[in-house]
Amino acid sequence: MKSTPKRHHWWPTCHSELWVDGEGCITMTNAAGEIRRTQPVNTAVIGHYNSIWRADGTRDSTLETFFANEVEGPAGPVLGRLATQKRRDYQLEQKYDKSFLRAEGKNIKRDGFVPDERAFSAVLSPGDRWTLSRYIASLMVRIPSYKDALNSNHMVQNIAAVLGLKSDEARFETDALHVGIIREHLEDYAGRIHKCALILIDAPDEEEFVIGDTPVIPAALGFGEAEAVCPISPRRALLVINGFRAPFSDRIAVFRCLRRTVRGFNRAMVQNAEREIFSRSPVSALFVTKNLGTRRARLVPTVTTAARGDRSGRGPMLDRRAVRRTATDVDAI
Repeated sequence: MKSTPKRHHWWPTCHSELWVDGEGCITMTNAAGEIRRTQPVNTAVIGHYNSIWRADGTRDSTLETFFANEVEGPAGPVLGRLATQKRRDYQLEQKYDKSFLRAEGKNIKRDGFVPDERAFSAVLSPGDRWTLSRYIASLMVRIPSYKDALNSNHMVQNIAAVLGLKSDEARFETDALHVGIIREHLEDYAGRIHKCALILIDAPDEEEFVIGDTPVIPAALGFGEAEAVCPISPRRALLVINGFRAPFSDRIAVFRCLRRTVRGFNRAMVQNAEREIFSRSPVSALFVTKNLGTRRARLVPTVTTAARGDRSGRGPMLDRRAVRRTATDVDAI
C-alpha cells in the first residue's frame, strides 16, 4: 500500500511551477527581508499540513487527498494554459464600441489599463471555468493564517466550553470539524466566484506580479469593480468581477494593464501577506519589510462554526462590507 505523502503544499506545485526562473527556482522574501531561492517542491510546504489526528493516534490525510485529486489535479492543466495562452479574438472585437474606447481612452488609462481596440482571449470551457473557480476558492481556505486559526488553543478551548469536552477531546473534535469547515467554505466561495466574471490582465514587459502567502487579494483592498485578484503567473493575473458576465462561455478575455497597475497590485499583495512573498525575479527587500502585513483582510473560521459544524460562519471574502470590517480587526475570531 502506498504511503500518504508527509509534505503538504499550501501553495500547490501546479501553480508555483509557473513562477520559476531560468534555473527552475522561485525567490522567497520574508518579513525580515531575508531572501532565498527554492524549487517548487520545497516551496510553501509543511509536514502533515493537511492531516488531522484520529482518536487512536493515527493521522488522517483525507483533506490532502481531496485537494490533490479533486482540486489541484484538474486545475493544473487549466492554470498552465491560462498562464501563457493569448489569441486575437475577432468575434469579441466585434462587440467592442470602438468610438467609446477612443473617447474614453484617457479614463481607461487613468484606471490602469491599455485602451486597445484589439481583443484577445484564451480558451476557457464551462467545465474549466468551474475548475478554476474551485482552485481560487481553495487558495482562500488552505493558507497558513486560516489553518492557524483552526488549530489555535483559543479555538480548542472554546469548543471544549461549548461542547462540554476535556481539552484532549476538544482537540480531536476540532480536527474532525475543521475538515468539514474547509471543504464547506471552499464550495461556498467557488459558487460565488463562478457567478462572477473572470478576466485576465497582462503585465507590461518591464513588470512582473508577485504572489504572497495569502494569494487571493480581497475586495477590501481596492481595485475598482474587482471583487478579488489572484496572480496566475509573473506575467498574468486573474480578476474576479461581480455584477457582470462576459458575452461568451467558452473563453476568457485578456487585457493589458499599465506599469503602475502591477505595482499597485504588488503593494496590496505584500500588505496583505502574513509571512512571505514569492516572485520569479528578486524584489526589493526594503519594499517587503516596509509593507508586509500592514493592511490585512482575513478569512477566519468562527468559534460557532467550529463548535456546531453548520454554515453560520461563512467567511467575508467577496462581501465588500464584511471584508472591510475584517480588514480593520484581523485578529478577531
